[in-house]
Amino acid sequence: MSRKYINRLLVLFISFSLFGCKDFIEKNISEDTPILVLPSNNATINANPVHIKWEELEGATKYRIEIVSPEFGNIQSFPLDSIVTGTNFYFGLDSAQYEIRITAMNAGFSSKPSAIKRFWVGTSQGGGNSVVLLSPNGNAYDNEDFNGNFSWGIVANAESYTFELHESNTFAGPNVIPPIDQIGITGINAGITGNDLAEGTYCWGVKAYLIGGGETNFSKRIFYIDKTNSPLASLSSPSNNSAISTGTITFTWSLPADIGVVQSPRTSKIQVAHDTGFTDLVEITPDVFDDENTKEIELLTPGTYYWRVIVMDEAGNITTPTTYFTLTLS
Repeated sequence: MSRKYINRLLVLFISFSLFGCKDFIEKNISEDTPILVLPSNNATINANPVHIKWEELEGATKYRIEIVSPEFGNIQSFPLDSIVTGTNFYFGLDSAQYEIRITAMNAGFSSKPSAIKRFWVGTSQGGGNSVVLLSPNGNAYDNEDFNGNFSWGIVANAESYTFELHESNTFAGPNVIPPIDQIGITGINAGITGNDLAEGTYCWGVKAYLIGGGETNFSKRIFYIDKTNSPLASLSSPSNNSAISTGTITFTWSLPADIGVVQSPRTSKIQVAHDTGFTDLVEITPDVFDDENTKEIELLTPGTYYWRVIVMDEAGNITTPTTYFTLTLS
């Protein structure tokens, strides 16, 4: 083989290495979230197989579909965990309660999971052979304000129900109260409140006894009691006693590590005022708690401002506001 021919091959190889490999670089979709279209949340589906549909995510070449029953917080069966292509899929399911989520994928990356959707297959939610738990929601967080109310759906041909509450994430934990049997009623006040319960994880469940004999399995759910306030936020910028120009100001802060036994998801919101008592507040849209730790606020009037942050967790515990920072605009 001639040297000239070898040199040509080397040039082609280098060109492919520098340019051709671009065709194999996958888009980073790790911060993207696919959107699940069907089934809709809390739908009751009578058609089988069930139609599953989602929006195409740019950069994705395949999708992981996960369906569990009755819910991801209390998986009793996992009827589907599959990798598929396209944006439509059909799958047969028995009458029961389910939750579904999808994750987009390519050769190099996986997206964030989609929002979880709950649905039922069958004309009655969950069908006649299982108890559909209604309240509290699965994986709900509450605090000392928890009122002890539990409810579930009617099971066809059910004569009575048994309710149990355990201090753990399974029925293997100790009973908080003795099991309660009642005829025909699909709700109960267990006679306990958040003040009676220690901070921790609880599992409750209900089973039905059918007319003529037979019984369902326990349907179970987990909930959490969180009574500990989050530590105060740490204000970052603008720093205290800053002097800057009017315009769009970017405020940032951070949330220290949670110190509670149960660590509920936390949100926060900023307050900006013309006075240290925070009675003359700057209007902020939207004025809500959210999971962002930064906020851009347009301040066009020169003067002295004061800002602080309040933290709230999903259980409903709200911190006292942070000590304020002072900001002077010119």
